[in-house]
Amino acid sequence: MLEVGYIHIDNPIAIISSPNQSLNREVGLFLLEGFDLDEVSLTEMEACLENLNLNEKNERGAFGLSVTCSQDEPLLEAAKIASRKLCLLDLRLSKIRDPARLLQLIPRLKRCGVTLSVRIRPEDLSDDLLQKLKETAVDMIHLDLRGLNGAGPRIVKKAADQRGPAIMALADVGEFEDAKNLLSMGADVVSLRGADPEFAEWLSGAMKEYDSLSGWCNAPKHICAGGDLRGLAFCCPPVKHCAVMGALKKAGMTPEEYVEKKLSLAKGTPLEKGDGTCFGSLVWCCKISKLCYLRDAALARMGLSGKEYMEQKKNLAENLFKKLA
Repeated sequence: MLEVGYIHIDNPIAIISSPNQSLNREVGLFLLEGFDLDEVSLTEMEACLENLNLNEKNERGAFGLSVTCSQDEPLLEAAKIASRKLCLLDLRLSKIRDPARLLQLIPRLKRCGVTLSVRIRPEDLSDDLLQKLKETAVDMIHLDLRGLNGAGPRIVKKAADQRGPAIMALADVGEFEDAKNLLSMGADVVSLRGADPEFAEWLSGAMKEYDSLSGWCNAPKHICAGGDLRGLAFCCPPVKHCAVMGALKKAGMTPEEYVEKKLSLAKGTPLEKGDGTCFGSLVWCCKISKLCYLRDAALARMGLSGKEYMEQKKNLAENLFKKLA
């Protein structure tokens, strides 16, 4: 489902856990925390990981180690361990408050060959830092959104619209819709800390099933409904003044470039067709969850299911932004 460096995450739900908690193999990522390297030795950290691997044998999925330290050298050694074990290294900033130190440290960690995420609170994530993180080789931004009383999706959208590293959102999730809202605003993974194991297992299963049925479990909302820039995959041609104009400006595209790129990317795919739709091509049609008898009639004539349609739209969004990059 998601490839981040050498990490394959097949489910958008992650669990943040202490090393002594039982492993839930249903989740996409199991992130071990509690490794303050000023207090815990690298040998102890590696032993925790070895024990987990030994217990799980060949059944292990994606793993990560969450670390912090006041000194750089232990972090570099932890990066080497994570790289050897093919684990994500999640860098907590509790002891790395200086943005200059962080931006100098990231390239050094990445030279160890590690897949790296940076866990950060919104109050520490200025527009300037967000742009500079985009310019580094960091693989994932891990947004700690706990306690924000519903503001989390808006902050995720702000980060997602930068079209930079993948996004993991640590948030107060109590039901399926909480996780879905974060994903629909651009999160690639939703992480849970202190969640009930049964709830985490249920949510992971529900999200996996939703992805298999929908074809795009973190599909964005429409641009006119406040969605992130991926929602351009669902927009009409910019023939009138609407929210798409602001989105195109943010994306750095003219209306003419947008039309040309979408038509080019649709060529040779099922989205190129669509007789009877508003603009004669499915490339301009909306999300499958929005009722549209013209789109649905075109899909029926083509024998294209709603899931297949959304998979095509997902590919369109990904390739559109590859073109932009």
